[in-house]
Amino acid sequence: MISIIPAASLPAQSDFDAVVIPASLLLDPIFPRKETIHALRAAGSSLVCFGPAELLAGCFLAGCDEYLKEPWSPEELECRVHKLCRDREEAFRFSWGSFEIGSLELNSPAGSRGLCLQEQRILRMLAANAGEPVSREALYYGIWGRPSSGESRAVDMHIASLRKKLHELFPESGTCIRSVRSVGYLIAR
Repeated sequence: MISIIPAASLPAQSDFDAVVIPASLLLDPIFPRKETIHALRAAGSSLVCFGPAELLAGCFLAGCDEYLKEPWSPEELECRVHKLCRDREEAFRFSWGSFEIGSLELNSPAGSRGLCLQEQRILRMLAANAGEPVSREALYYGIWGRPSSGESRAVDMHIASLRKKLHELFPESGTCIRSVRSVGYLIAR
């Protein structure tokens, strides 16, 4: 079910696949952004914002999962929510172990670990391209939806955190996320 919230408050119970709010609401300084996003993640819901193109970057940095640039149609919203739901339920199997990427959580038979939004996006991209290198630039774009501006080490920092979390869950896996010199990273099959 999709819910478009025009007011400043979200429903007490969120049993929706996605909650859609105006970008200006998410970026409003008095809006309880952290609490709202935490409650949505705990309920397994995605946050979709809509508004002008100039608010897109701010909304992704604030934690939205998807952004609809105006003008948008109900059909576009439906397609994006279906994609978010499909992505949220992805399970990956490798020779060294299997895991599911949930709503900001990495789940495996050995336990689970929390993921930040950037780690979730990186892990999804690597797992979807298992055995193939993914460039740092593509990973950066996957995180923030724009090309890298300079020599950012953000991707490398998130990779280091992912390696640690995967090693905690799969100690026998060795280094399942490998560096590919002058290219980026790959996840071993």
